[in-house]
Amino acid sequence: MRTIVALLLLCTGCARQPTLPADSRHNVVGMLSDSTWFATGKALRLVKRSEAPTSVRQFNLQITTDLGYPGNTSANRSPIVTGCNGDCVPTQRLHLYTIPLRKGKFKLSKLDKRRVVDDERTNYWLLINGGGVVKNYRFGGRRHGWVRITRYDRQSNVIEGRFSFDLDENLNQVGRRLNSLPSVARFRDGLFRIPLEDVTLKD
Repeated sequence: MRTIVALLLLCTGCARQPTLPADSRHNVVGMLSDSTWFATGKALRLVKRSEAPTSVRQFNLQITTDLGYPGNTSANRSPIVTGCNGDCVPTQRLHLYTIPLRKGKFKLSKLDKRRVVDDERTNYWLLINGGGVVKNYRFGGRRHGWVRITRYDRQSNVIEGRFSFDLDENLNQVGRRLNSLPSVARFRDGLFRIPLEDVTLKD
């Protein structure tokens, strides 16, 4: 009986993780509040001039899209919605910080504790005219919230992963608008496949 249980646990741990289709037009896809959501992401490894890039074992994930949202009054919009795959006028941004550069499942609560400055926490913004923030959501300590790195190819420098979390409206945001929108942004079934980029920090 113990052998059977051990084998079941082993098989469960080795279960194949969902991945983006090879022909996906977008390097980030998922569901936002039960609606299809797609975007373009960057995986950024911040490197000091005195450091070797390979010595930095974490990265930040910056995701942008030009998908519309209820109440968007932007005069300046993308002619064609592409998920910011190319030139676009962004309407939404999602940032995750200090993600370990290795396979594993990481809780947002632990990632946010690693931040150096307060703003380096999981944040989601709704934008107007490509830049102005009309609403901000951030991780507020909910139990549900994680990002999983399913593959990191050091040869091609490509990172694959998944994410799922709930973000709470930032009620302290100055100039907060669009109060009719939900107070929680629910991201589900998130998938990404993104090349890792090194960014050299100024001294």
